[in-house]
Amino acid sequence: MILAAWSETSRLAVTSVVMFLAVAAAVMVGANPLLTLIRRQERHYDHVLRHSLLLDVSPRFVTVATGAIMLFLGLLGYIVTSGSLAGTLLAGGAGVLLPGAVIRLLRRRRQGRIETQLVGGVQMLASGVRAGLNLVQSMEMIARDAPAPLREEFAHLLSEYEYGVPLDEAMESAARRIELPDVRLLFAALQTHRQRGGDLGETLDRIAASIREIQRLESRVRTLTAQGRATARWLGAMPGVVMLILYFIDATGVLSLFTDGLGKMILALVVVLNIIGFLWIRKIMAIDI
Repeated sequence: MILAAWSETSRLAVTSVVMFLAVAAAVMVGANPLLTLIRRQERHYDHVLRHSLLLDVSPRFVTVATGAIMLFLGLLGYIVTSGSLAGTLLAGGAGVLLPGAVIRLLRRRRQGRIETQLVGGVQMLASGVRAGLNLVQSMEMIARDAPAPLREEFAHLLSEYEYGVPLDEAMESAARRIELPDVRLLFAALQTHRQRGGDLGETLDRIAASIREIQRLESRVRTLTAQGRATARWLGAMPGVVMLILYFIDATGVLSLFTDGLGKMILALVVVLNIIGFLWIRKIMAIDI
C-alpha cells in the first residue's frame, strides 16, 4: 500500500517536473520572437499616438493595457463558456485586437475633423496672404485661431520649421502624418507655388474650391452607399441578436454550442462566414472617386 502511494507520488512529481521543463523551454524559445513582436507593435503605437494623433501617451502603456484587457476578456470568456478553451482563446484574442481598433477609430475621427476644417483653413490662409502676410505668417494665424485638430497640426508643422526643418520638408512630413489626400493636394500645390511663383491668394482659392468639390462628391457617395453600409452592420450583428433571443427561449441549447464539439464547430463557421459577408459588403460599398 505504502509502495503504491509512493509510486503514485513519484509519478506525479516526475510528470510535474517534465511539464515545468517543457513550459520553461517553450517560454525560452518563444521569448525572443514575442519580445520582437511587442517592440515592433510599440513602434507602431508610437508613430500613431505621438505623430498621427499628437498624443503624449507612452506605447508601453498601450502594451500593458492590451495585456490587461486580454486577461480580463479571456477570464470573462472562460466564465461565460463554462471553461471552454475555444471561448477563452477567442475572448482573449478579441482583447488583443481591441486597443488597436480603438486607436484606429480615434485616428479616423481625427482625420474626419481635419478634413471638415480644411476648407476653412485654406480660406484663412488666402485671407492672410491678401492681408499682406507671407505663407509662414498665415500658417501661424491658423495655428493660433483655427479649431482643433487643424490648429494642432499647423502648430506642429511650424514647430518643426522653427527648429530648422525647411518648410517644404515640414509640409511633406505633415502630409505623411495626417495621411489625407486633400492635405497632400494642399501642400503639393503650396510647394509648386514656392518653386514657380504666382498669385498665392488665387492659388489658395482654387485649392479651396477643388477640395470643396471633392468633399461634396465624397459626401454624395456616402449618402448613396449609406443603406448598403447599414445592411452590412445589421447583418454583422444579426447572429448575436438571434443567439440572444434563442437564449431566452432555450438557454440549455444555446449554452451547448459553447460546450459541445459540434456546437463549437458551428459557432466557428458562423463567425467566419459572418466576417466574410461583412467584409464583402464593405468592399462593394467602398467606392473610390
